[in-house]
Amino acid sequence: MATELKVPALLMDMEEVTISRWLVEEGATVQKGDPVLEIETDKSSFEIEAPADGVLRDLRGEPGDTLPVGATLAFVVAPGEEFAAPPRETRTTDGGVPTPEEGTLADGGAARRDAKDGPETAGHSDVRHRVRASPAARRAAAERGLDMEAIAGSGPGGRIYLSDVLEADVQHRPPEETPVAPAAGPVVEETDETAALVDPVSPTRTLPGEVPRRVPLSRVRRVGAERTAKSFAEVPHFYLTRDLEVDRLLELRERLKAKMEPAPSITDLFALAISRTLKEHPRLNARYAEGDEIEVYPRVNLGIAVATDEGLVVPVLKGADALPLRELVPVAKDLVRRAREGRLGVEDLSGGTFTISNLGMMQIDVFDAIINAPQAAILALGRVRTVPEWQDGGWLPRRVVSATLSVDHRVADGADGARFLQNLQEAILDWELLL
Repeated sequence: MATELKVPALLMDMEEVTISRWLVEEGATVQKGDPVLEIETDKSSFEIEAPADGVLRDLRGEPGDTLPVGATLAFVVAPGEEFAAPPRETRTTDGGVPTPEEGTLADGGAARRDAKDGPETAGHSDVRHRVRASPAARRAAAERGLDMEAIAGSGPGGRIYLSDVLEADVQHRPPEETPVAPAAGPVVEETDETAALVDPVSPTRTLPGEVPRRVPLSRVRRVGAERTAKSFAEVPHFYLTRDLEVDRLLELRERLKAKMEPAPSITDLFALAISRTLKEHPRLNARYAEGDEIEVYPRVNLGIAVATDEGLVVPVLKGADALPLRELVPVAKDLVRRAREGRLGVEDLSGGTFTISNLGMMQIDVFDAIINAPQAAILALGRVRTVPEWQDGGWLPRRVVSATLSVDHRVADGADGARFLQNLQEAILDWELLL
């Protein structure tokens, strides 16, 4: 009996995937575990493996197609087994009942191949296989009628991001004529479109200009928007901010630059201190569970927020509380690098118990972060600042980082958060106890 290959649910709350490319052709012989296609989710790219030994038949979906979790991708048929492809289903745009797709044959995809063998379609299919681009970039290019081959990608290996498509769209747009104001004319009635062009000094006059364009969100940003909105609406946040003295942290980093390869960043050192400190504060390394319970995690799996062209992703440093610094640093840097290249796996993105977000490198002093639900807390770090401190009858410079702890009030209270920040400060001052 043929084994069905379906779109797997790789991540929590994942609803759909986009096909990047098929790694094998119709009729190829595969073994269980062989990679057969690449897909993209809202967070990263993954390879899907064959579920059984046999011959791959009835491939469904082309590169760039978006399919829901659970949709059939193909069938693996045992050698010599007779196979009749079941009718395909298509999702209706009005939410109606799916209907069998016309043109489906029992030859395992001949109708689809015949339909796309024309010169124009075949050429387009070749382009889709050659060009590396994010799903958001493909959609934006299609909406604007742009040729993907003509767009220069800024990502690894020439991968095209949404920002590349938007830049190309602006460059290919014909120059607009400068409007000439008439000497006199009728008053323009204000509409939703002209309302955006009102002169702030004289609100009754409209300014010449272009109505703002709507730019589609990448899937990473769309899913991020949905999750942060849900977290901010449903999780009772409270915030605690204090300056952490980091003179000794910075001195340690300077010493380790000559002794460690790769050298640790400030974020790496904070990751070590936070992971160790959380072991003494289990309420912050936990989640609120239905039924008025709290689930406390036995290990610290530290999420590290990483900004990418597609949006914010949070790879997870597993077992960070047990990693010595020499192991933590290269693992953390590898996670960040692969996050920016869009090469994170399922395990890299799941299982986080606490998250840190550092905007210090962007010269941000202090900010509040939204909790990465279902986690109970997130720590936001700002830049290193020098502030004066009165000691022994005089002002002395002191280097600090503002740390803002966002906490789920169902899980912990202000005293819990304050004690954590106090212990984190002590850990930063007494590095010998951590290394």
